[in-house]
Amino acid sequence: MLKSLCTSRCFIMLIIMGSIILGSGLIDSSASLYAAEDAGHATGAPLGWKTDLAIWSFIVFVIFIFVLKKFAWGPLIQALDDRELRVVNAIDQAESKQRESEELVKEHAQKIAAAQDEIQAMMVEARSDADRIKQDILEQARQEAEKIKTHTLDEIERARELALKDLFDQLNGRVIDATEQVLGRALNESDRERLIEEALSQISGSSN
Repeated sequence: MLKSLCTSRCFIMLIIMGSIILGSGLIDSSASLYAAEDAGHATGAPLGWKTDLAIWSFIVFVIFIFVLKKFAWGPLIQALDDRELRVVNAIDQAESKQRESEELVKEHAQKIAAAQDEIQAMMVEARSDADRIKQDILEQARQEAEKIKTHTLDEIERARELALKDLFDQLNGRVIDATEQVLGRALNESDRERLIEEALSQISGSSN
């Protein structure tokens, strides 16, 4: 576009310059004609057609065009071509960079979406693991509490049995001593067993 515009302008400039040259030739011919008329007192139109002058003007115009094309037009067109090529290359590079940028933006958007999905999955898995660990801890705590409760009840039962045994032994000894003092004699083995059974029956009845 730039090249065609400049070429058109150059062509118009050449036409204008050619017209100026031809006009100058005609003006020169008019001046010569006026000079001749002044000398010989001739009359007629001041702007007459001179074939030889027109031919020389055309030859000068063609030479001017050739020189202009050889030394000015050619380098000018070459410079315009180079500039147009640089502009086209710059536009191509800009479009290529824009496409690469768009591809990078799409790639980054896909990576961000994949990372968000992965994070969401990790959060769901972490919640599931936390719930499972919580349930395991609660179950272990319940089992430990049950073991401690059972062990404590066993210890209490053993302590109660030992206390009852001591109490029975002390009570039997005192009952036997009191009975022997009342009777004034020592009790045999059968009497002691009977007294122990009676004492146990009374203690069992009082505890119920």
